[in-house]
Amino acid sequence: MSMEFVEKKAKALYESSSGLSKPSDQFGYGHPFLSYSDVFHNYYVPTELTTQVNSNEKDRESCSIKRGDVFLTRTSETTDELGMSCVALKDYPNATFNGFTKRLRPITDEIVPEYAAYFFRSSYFRAQCMAMASLITRASLNDGMIERFRIRYPKSKDAQIAIGKVLMNYDNLIEVNTERIKVLEQMAENLYKEWFVRFRFPGHEKAEFEDGIPRGWTIRKIGEISTIKAGGDKPEVFSDYPCSGIDVPIYSNGIDNDGLYGFTDKPNIIGESVTISARGTVGCVCLRRVPYVPIIRLIAIVPNTSIVTASYLNHYLRRDSVIANGTSQQQITVPMVFRKRIIVPRRELLLQFGALEQPILAEMDLLKAQNRCFISQRDLLLPRLMSGKLEVS
Repeated sequence: MSMEFVEKKAKALYESSSGLSKPSDQFGYGHPFLSYSDVFHNYYVPTELTTQVNSNEKDRESCSIKRGDVFLTRTSETTDELGMSCVALKDYPNATFNGFTKRLRPITDEIVPEYAAYFFRSSYFRAQCMAMASLITRASLNDGMIERFRIRYPKSKDAQIAIGKVLMNYDNLIEVNTERIKVLEQMAENLYKEWFVRFRFPGHEKAEFEDGIPRGWTIRKIGEISTIKAGGDKPEVFSDYPCSGIDVPIYSNGIDNDGLYGFTDKPNIIGESVTISARGTVGCVCLRRVPYVPIIRLIAIVPNTSIVTASYLNHYLRRDSVIANGTSQQQITVPMVFRKRIIVPRRELLLQFGALEQPILAEMDLLKAQNRCFISQRDLLLPRLMSGKLEVS
């Protein structure tokens, strides 16, 4: 199979345009909408778009989504998050895309979308985004900058298809595991709701209630039953992947891949605990079961295990946010977390719950470890395939 590569500027292959901007009250109904988050977190456009926007016929014509379209995040708080890409592998009737992204629509058929999905996430392309972003004071992409991007691809479409297939196989494995994790998460959530929301815990038939909760349970401030720590500055990154028995993950948010930023061997380690995303997409809660380092945008809650467990805190805060409903607050602070009141069941009941939930969490840990391995293998293959150092036969 021929692996002769061609390189052209983006303006010879794509035309760029901006997306749809609407006030917040126009979302939640209407037609499918590709959000900023969809673009940032996916190599290709999700099969189904869950966000909706009230768009008119002119909007849907000018901001349409068709197979081969490339979407780039055009603005970001940091340069390393600029130009994150997402590629459409099919047409999306009546769908539109976010105004904080740019659409690159193909003007030739030289590039196969399945190849483009990985090229635009490759180190070759990401380096160009970083270089351009370093020349401006605000991390933002405009049409002139996009036109200068260099696009490198095999001349043979068969080679492009083969490269895309190899890399997509890893993503398919990751997707299967991710779906299994969702099922397990729901199992654990259902168990929690049965015991601590519906109050059908072991022995509930004989339980007596005071002020709406079983006798022996208490209402406490989180700050009274745990240590709360705000994430610090980014430490020296040891690697993108775990390379030894001493390096631990660094987390910067609770959204993408549990917010994985990298790994370090010089950490300020926190043990099993719960994190809350304090800025950006505010209020995302994650259970952290292995030692880690929280950095900017995260608040860590380390429970006093003689009173409460991290798992229980995780379930409780997922259902009852630190932020009051309807607030316009754009960040969470340590004092806000400290003052948050929660219901604390009897410790022996929490231990019983933990014993039943443990096998579910262990299976989730295994699947997440497999996904990290698949991601590592895919990301190691990607630059070699994109550079032609590794041929696909």
